[in-house]
Amino acid sequence: MSNPDPVTFQLAGLGLRTYPGEYPVDGITPYRHQWALHDALTAREPGTFVNDAPTGGGKTLSWLAPVISEGLSTVAVYPTNALIEDQKRNISDLLNDVDGGNDCQLLAVTSETLQNKYAEQFPEASSNGKRLSLLLKQAFSSRKTVILLTNPDIFVLLRREIYRERIGEIKRFEVAVVDEFHRATRKERNTMLFLLDEMYDTNESVCRLNHLVFLSATPEVRLEKQFEEAMVAPYYRVEDFGWRNTPHPAISRETPSTISFSPGDLPADYRAVLPPVDLLIEPAPTFGTATKMLDNEEVVLERLATGRTVIMLDGVHEIDRVYDRLCRTDLTRVERIDGFHREGVREKINTFDTLVSNSAVEVGVDFDTDQIVFSGHDAASFFQRLGRLRTRSDRSAAFAYAPPYLFHDLEPLADSLSRQWVNRTEFEKCIKSAYVDSSTPASFDWRYSAVEAYDHVEERVEDAPSDDQLAVRKTGWYRIESHFFNREQEGLSESDLQRIHGVADSELLETLKTYRGESVQTLVYNQRSQTVQTYNLPYLLRHSDISFHTRDDFLTHLPDELIDQVSRLEPYSSGYCIYRGDFQPSEIDSDQAAGRLFTYKATGELYSLLSDHPRDIRTPEVCTGLEVEVTPSVNGVDILKDDLSTDQILCYPLEGHVSQIQNQYSLGSFGFIYPLLYSEGEAAVAFGHDALYLHCRVQDRIQEESSTFDEVLDF
Repeated sequence: MSNPDPVTFQLAGLGLRTYPGEYPVDGITPYRHQWALHDALTAREPGTFVNDAPTGGGKTLSWLAPVISEGLSTVAVYPTNALIEDQKRNISDLLNDVDGGNDCQLLAVTSETLQNKYAEQFPEASSNGKRLSLLLKQAFSSRKTVILLTNPDIFVLLRREIYRERIGEIKRFEVAVVDEFHRATRKERNTMLFLLDEMYDTNESVCRLNHLVFLSATPEVRLEKQFEEAMVAPYYRVEDFGWRNTPHPAISRETPSTISFSPGDLPADYRAVLPPVDLLIEPAPTFGTATKMLDNEEVVLERLATGRTVIMLDGVHEIDRVYDRLCRTDLTRVERIDGFHREGVREKINTFDTLVSNSAVEVGVDFDTDQIVFSGHDAASFFQRLGRLRTRSDRSAAFAYAPPYLFHDLEPLADSLSRQWVNRTEFEKCIKSAYVDSSTPASFDWRYSAVEAYDHVEERVEDAPSDDQLAVRKTGWYRIESHFFNREQEGLSESDLQRIHGVADSELLETLKTYRGESVQTLVYNQRSQTVQTYNLPYLLRHSDISFHTRDDFLTHLPDELIDQVSRLEPYSSGYCIYRGDFQPSEIDSDQAAGRLFTYKATGELYSLLSDHPRDIRTPEVCTGLEVEVTPSVNGVDILKDDLSTDQILCYPLEGHVSQIQNQYSLGSFGFIYPLLYSEGEAAVAFGHDALYLHCRVQDRIQEESSTFDEVLDF
């Protein structure tokens, strides 16, 4: 069967109008959304503000300028440590141009900085919690505006005081900014919104937080409903300008603040934030883009020769294959950035002609490029990657690889829009409606987020003075009901929630307390880059040249300066691994894309969970005794088995083949479940939060056949 011809679209550029005025940043003429958030914060207007300006439209400056000029201490939460570092660099460069920038103290806090930089700064502190407490006390005692850049994991630990240190300084922040919020999972969104809502609703004499700012794509219906109905703070879309009786004078004109434009058509008062793009889409399965590209190598090389190009793929093994092949061509300055190759990022960004990458550059890495080549396994990834072509008015090119089902749905749309410059908003609606929805199930809210929140509330009750405990519990219950239960479901009571909470044992609750959950990772020494990190164990076993070692032997292979990092990372990993590069299969089994055969094995508690508990009553449980099997064998795999067997991890096994389960429960290719050796037949297993999501989908099927809601509450 011949390959279908690609479909093409001409996407109009996106321009934002500039509006002059007394803005507190030198050399800046702001956009409407920047004026809007400036006016809200300088007027001290309390609320939840969502800024969904396009990528490259200056969302960071929209909050940074007013909080610094007005002296509003702010905690800004970013999804990745790379983005924290990037923002720290960008904000530092801006401070001299912002009114009040000289009176600002900028802090970047991650687990790495707490273990290294701040451990040296506060040698008397014996834990991360104590270091963070001392750091914030010192910052606030300076009487400067404090800007804390951190990740969601640190923020959640701060708010819940899981560091076991009373870090009261978090209550002194007046503004909370959450970046890239649309990229968070359902569990992550629920956790963040609940904790921020609780902080906002606390008496101002206790907690000063009055402004919640979310930098995000346009919120979908469910998320907008959460903002409007669950949060105590009034909800505003920044572009709506709805909190001002008299809008800013510069914005009272009839001209639109946002326009689409074709090449050469951008009016003088507008700046391009997204260029006109010639978009070509071809079909390729998820994790199959590299194969598709290499099968059409001549065409791909012709495209890459026409301009500076960024390639964004899904799997590191795809990067390995494409990068290795491109390095053997006549292309110059081919670079790669991924989880194993983050050294020298700035130099690579400045010098590449072709950059091969994955989600490592999807957010947090600024680059300029003439064109992009990317895989779009879901709608969010498709538009995030397409949006990396930005802040240019010149016509650009994009080459996308989409799931085959989506490609076939787009063929008639492309024919109907042939030779037209298509409005991006309309195009985005069409694409999003065509993707299969593999989002997490709505029942996760009341099955698990409610449990997590209830446990949090009960801990707050225990810490409260006896006279306040009843009020804390009632307020907490109302917040749980607002956030996680459908108001149309009558008859829910606190006893119902206590019953749900009783089902979850303490080990499961500990898993829920973490922001991102857990996965099966191992501690890796990368001999190529001379770095230590944790990484996904299934990927390493399938696609890497690795060996496993005892801890003592592992340490003998490390440079002295890396040994201190081991104690920081080993609590989050299983085993000790040395990485030498890519796995090179033998000629007999030369399918590099597939890699080694890898599976987990059902033993001990995991076997009992599968064999002794029917699917209709089986729940995720924290198990030990996990084993792995890999063919061809890996040096030291028996050592890994010993380390892995004693670790505790949240598991949910199901009977059936992986692909069967993915199809049956609409998990999509990124609903991570793994094959499981089971003596009674085919089986698969999910870990961490993925285990909870899969359990919800299974129970939703059972709920469809249940006659009463009480049966569902009992799982």
